[in-house]
Amino acid sequence: MSLHNELVEIAAAMDVPEGFRADAKGDVIVVSPQRSAHWHAIFDIAFRIRVKAPGLRIESDVKVAGTGKNDKAPDISIFHINSELHASKALTFVEIVSNSSRETDYIDKPGICAAAGVPEYLIVDPEREVWTLHTEPTSVGYQTVVTEPISAPVEIAGVRVDLG
Repeated sequence: MSLHNELVEIAAAMDVPEGFRADAKGDVIVVSPQRSAHWHAIFDIAFRIRVKAPGLRIESDVKVAGTGKNDKAPDISIFHINSELHASKALTFVEIVSNSSRETDYIDKPGICAAAGVPEYLIVDPEREVWTLHTEPTSVGYQTVVTEPISAPVEIAGVRVDLG
């Protein structure tokens, strides 16, 4: 296991104060507060999904079993309403990119999510104004990756969502 991968696992296992997150960035772990804009982006996307699909279970920053040695906590995880919080039962994981999480969201988490069998992994990048949807997981990554402008709607968990 590379140093960076070890740091991803250590960061996931850290007990950080509420409102903070720990991310591996290069060869260091960065602990930073969740920015207001990041929180609002998470809330906005979760709200849009809940309005269109009230039968789905939407969690935010909750550790999900089955996502590695130290369970990961996606910004948003989507399940059927009565599903167990386990990666094998997830419909979609969503990450909103921030400066401290960019490397982890784009490089580390697609492999982690695919290996865990998460059918869809969506990256929303407000700074670059794009979203990237990974689908068709395999043990080594996703077979299909689509990137579109943030103004384009995306379909996740069977729900068409406007992100822009």
